[in-house]
Amino acid sequence: MASFINNITTNTNGIINSNKNTCKLSKAVLPSFTPIVNNFSVTSSIAGQYSLVYINGSNFFPNGTTYINFGPYQNIPVTYYGSFNISFVVPTNAPSGNYNVFVVNLYNGQFSTSVRYTYPGNLNYSTPVTYSLT
Repeated sequence: MASFINNITTNTNGIINSNKNTCKLSKAVLPSFTPIVNNFSVTSSIAGQYSLVYINGSNFFPNGTTYINFGPYQNIPVTYYGSFNISFVVPTNAPSGNYNVFVVNLYNGQFSTSVRYTYPGNLNYSTPVTYSLT
């Protein structure tokens, strides 16, 4: 019979340890909704001229959920290529100067269009990238 029992442990007093091994449940952690910018295709252009900027990074979302803040120019739409690549057009009416550019994600609680309810929306900002118009 002893050959069938091979995982029993005893303490120093010879008493059988009856503690059951239990798994610890970890707290659920939601993924980050903060956009991460790795690089811009260009960080400067001529003021008043058309300039398309490609952004490589992660946590970009489709359907107007991700947009650009270009200094005082807010809510600039992006072209969504995938969760790692987007692009935007530099505002042609922006005067010469340096601008902090942020990628912004709007999280409404479920990433789908609300049917009957309005969601307040949480804004998640990337770190700024300085863009120069000359």
